[in-house]
Amino acid sequence: MKHTSTTERAALRAMLSFLLCCAVALCGAQGAFAQQSGATTARLKAQDDESVALHQAMLDLWNPWTVMCVAAHPDDEDGATLTVLRRKQGAHTVTVFSTYGEGGQNAIGPELYEELGAIRARETLAAAEIQGSEPWFLGLRDFGFSKSAAEAFSVWGHDEALRRMVLKIRSLHPDVIITNHDTLSGHGHHQATGRLVLEAFDAAADASRFPEQLREPSVTLWQPQRLFVRVNYEEGTGSRDLEEAAERAGKIVSINPNERDNVRGTTYAEQALAALHQHASQGPWPQAVPEKGAPIIRYRLAREAKDAVPLPAHAQTFLDGLQLPPSISGRFGKMDNKETQPLEELQSMDLRLMREQLFVAFSGSREAVRTKDDNFTEKYSEPHLRLMYKRLSQTLALLSSIDATLTSQDAALVPNAAGRFFLNIRNSGAHAATIRAVYFRERLGVRQLKVQSQLAAHSTVGAKVETSIPSGEESNVPHAAHLYDGKLFGREFDAIVNVVVNGKAFSIPVATRVDIAPAVEISRVTPSPLVLTPATIEKPAAFTLRLVNHQSAPFAGAITAGAQTFAGTKPKFILVESGGRDAKGFSLAANETRDLKLHLVGPPVIIDSVRAGKHLAANSLTLTLTRDFAKAPINTQKIPVVYSDARVPARLRVGYVRSFDDTLRDALAALGVEAKELTIDDVRSGELKNFDTIIIDNRGYQAHPELIAANARLLDFARDGGTLIVCYHKANEWNPDEKKRRPQLAPFPIQLGTARVTDENAPVTFAEPQSALLHSPNEITKEDFDGWIQERGLYYPKEWDAYYSAPFATSDAGEAALRGGLLAADYGRGHYIYTSMVWYRQLRAGIPGAYRFFANMISYGH
Repeated sequence: MKHTSTTERAALRAMLSFLLCCAVALCGAQGAFAQQSGATTARLKAQDDESVALHQAMLDLWNPWTVMCVAAHPDDEDGATLTVLRRKQGAHTVTVFSTYGEGGQNAIGPELYEELGAIRARETLAAAEIQGSEPWFLGLRDFGFSKSAAEAFSVWGHDEALRRMVLKIRSLHPDVIITNHDTLSGHGHHQATGRLVLEAFDAAADASRFPEQLREPSVTLWQPQRLFVRVNYEEGTGSRDLEEAAERAGKIVSINPNERDNVRGTTYAEQALAALHQHASQGPWPQAVPEKGAPIIRYRLAREAKDAVPLPAHAQTFLDGLQLPPSISGRFGKMDNKETQPLEELQSMDLRLMREQLFVAFSGSREAVRTKDDNFTEKYSEPHLRLMYKRLSQTLALLSSIDATLTSQDAALVPNAAGRFFLNIRNSGAHAATIRAVYFRERLGVRQLKVQSQLAAHSTVGAKVETSIPSGEESNVPHAAHLYDGKLFGREFDAIVNVVVNGKAFSIPVATRVDIAPAVEISRVTPSPLVLTPATIEKPAAFTLRLVNHQSAPFAGAITAGAQTFAGTKPKFILVESGGRDAKGFSLAANETRDLKLHLVGPPVIIDSVRAGKHLAANSLTLTLTRDFAKAPINTQKIPVVYSDARVPARLRVGYVRSFDDTLRDALAALGVEAKELTIDDVRSGELKNFDTIIIDNRGYQAHPELIAANARLLDFARDGGTLIVCYHKANEWNPDEKKRRPQLAPFPIQLGTARVTDENAPVTFAEPQSALLHSPNEITKEDFDGWIQERGLYYPKEWDAYYSAPFATSDAGEAALRGGLLAADYGRGHYIYTSMVWYRQLRAGIPGAYRFFANMISYGH
């Protein structure tokens, strides 16, 4: 490689000095704009977006450092600090999430588990775009709330989790790592993530750890320089001594998110809140930053590399004192105010003229950054050079006013068919350009596209691109089925546009991701699992199938069904339309999405040996979709079939207020209960006496705040002889609050806390064995709590009135028994039940014992 010339170094140094001046000028210009004439202000207003992009690009070129934020779940990231690092300091920011957050609750819809994880992953992409960060995922399983790191590692596998964390450090090359999570406090996933970061900090630089990773492209041994842990974020006391020691040593870094970003016209805290709002499934979030501002964020230095430049005492940023290796430090020049242009001149400069002058300065800079000396041996130099070369290229394209986009003409691509794309190249600048070459990357290589070579000023050229999608290309839909295999976000297609402007050549990379899907997708089947009880086992099963035609042509097909049991019989089924007619087939228009309602009739799916629990595996029903009754399947969907010996009184009438999903609807239907979903108007003015039982779904008062004002009607219903069941709420959604005008919602006081039982196998004891809830109409035993998933209950009451009975108790190992999982009280001529148990997860999963206890609750008093 050639040596960097003195002329190149001088040019680069002058350019970067000039660059910083421009960045400062653009920041200051926002205030100056208000003092200028209306015409000038209007002109500058139209340039706002360009100014922001240009400001960020120039700011980025002053910061060669990468900061990695590590978080256990989406929305655990420190969005405010990430925003400050990127938008104020120009650092390259990446965020690594241990999980996709699929074990959490869903505040906006019915999706749970892998379906929720796919949603949260895309919410994270949207939040990261606002923060200016790049999100990455380790793909460890989120199995719900955990109280210890030991439990997390028992599911994740310590070595596997560490391997994944080390790989991300070795491939993303962070100079600094920050995390909200200490090793002792909070959620068990948080504790485990905090421990992984500490271990991986040094393991990533150890050639004896996971050496197979080093054979992968762009993966190198890497030693981060500093690790910071947020002070008291988890509200625990385990790390207090470390925090106090860091305070005494001056090793605390504070971030003020309330500073104003003059370029964007908002504070960094406001930008971070906007990013947090993208995590909608985990809301609701505050609508505005507090009037007094967001709290100051504080981090303690937790670890430094052995050969790192020490963090200066009372440092202002995580990056203070960091130095590039000597072999490349000169490539970025030194600050020299004598070479900068006066700020006054820059503030009055037309944006177009500023672009042109910067373009000239930039165009000769990339090789100086990319070039290395023959004796270039610095261990940690290449990633910094690659980052800055990439940033220089992006800035050069921005200054040229030439951009490109690559879009798929189809929402999803189908194997053994053509993938259609459109490449658009736009020149919004004042100078003509030459398109030297355009390359499109396909699975088997790269091909050059034919594109008009001359691109006049203020013009656009385009090119249609077709590529064959191989027949063996694996689908990544539905997304929930591909949460852990690396295909969640589809396949990437990209192109490179080589451009020449004023004799200066540069490249514009462009990429897009597209789902790969079968010709027709069975995107959803409800109900699934199919739960059968004595009231429904002999009745036809009704399903709704959501079908998506991913083709740009009509599709005609058929659906067949087969049952799988393990007792030697395979019943046959007949599919019929909802109206009772035989379903000979169906058709879909091009790109149509449609719900198909089907009834399944024939011999019972479940046979006696299965009812007795002697089957070797779960029974299942398989739906197979074919084209025009052809034998080869287009798609298949397996539906688990579960039997629960849960009985309810005849002619029981149940109303329910739905929150976020249809679990209550499906569970009541499985029990053969006459049920109706109630609106808030129904509660306010309806004939509630027509129901025996009314259920308020999980967090119903939060999902429908107007229900609070109508709560007296519900209590009257119970007092007059009905049974009112309220499922779990959070304390801030339930406990009396004068400021929120929320009274006590139960007939006798209940005060919720934060306690929960996270072990789904936690033993259950019957504290009041005589309770009717344990005997009628189903005799409940401890076996009915077997096979539960994820957890027992959450947000348990911490106080309740003596009128309530608490028939059973449970607790995690080593903790005091919690008796508030179900509270029942007689009220007037009726009954009231509050339950913190996670019935919705168990009912949705088809846990037989949960159906038996649920049947007793809705039958209570009837």
